Amino acid sequence: MTRWLIMPRGINVGKSNRVPMAGIRTELGKAGFENIVTIGQSGNIAADREASEQQVCFSVQSMMHDTFGVDVPVVVRCADEIREALCANPLKTIATDGSRYLVIFLSASPTKARAAALAAEDFSPEVVRLIGRTAFVWTPDGVKAMKVSHTALEKRFGITATARNWNTLEKIATKL
Repeated sequence: MTRWLIMPRGINVGKSNRVPMAGIRTELGKAGFENIVTIGQSGNIAADREASEQQVCFSVQSMMHDTFGVDVPVVVRCADEIREALCANPLKTIATDGSRYLVIFLSASPTKARAAALAAEDFSPEVVRLIGRTAFVWTPDGVKAMKVSHTALEKRFGITATARNWNTLEKIATKL
């Protein structure tokens, strides 16, 4: 059985895309997920299921649409990938505030050429490191001012992305 972190993007933020966490747990149980834990109100979900990443994404997106009328992108990672991201921590020597240190999960790895182009750019004062399909972004001026946001990476790479700050990711990891 694989332990997954399921990250629907954009639910329960503001007044739109409201989805009850208890309802998510119930519906995921009906869809074959086990040991379901929701973390916070913004849609971080840890659950077990023997399925591929694509199957988990499709199942959650379908459930969100069919049950709650919400169409949002979903990015998933297995628990080991979350632990690897936390262990990698490529900006640990400069990222001094976990609320301003973001981990952006991409639905696919960018091509080598696109990754190299990103690495070659200067986003000062932000610092960006891309490892596979995970971007680590130190944004000392805060997330509202950031240049390398999940939406910027989506446009740049033509993929789906979602971000969690370091503090949140550490809390999530305790539930995986």
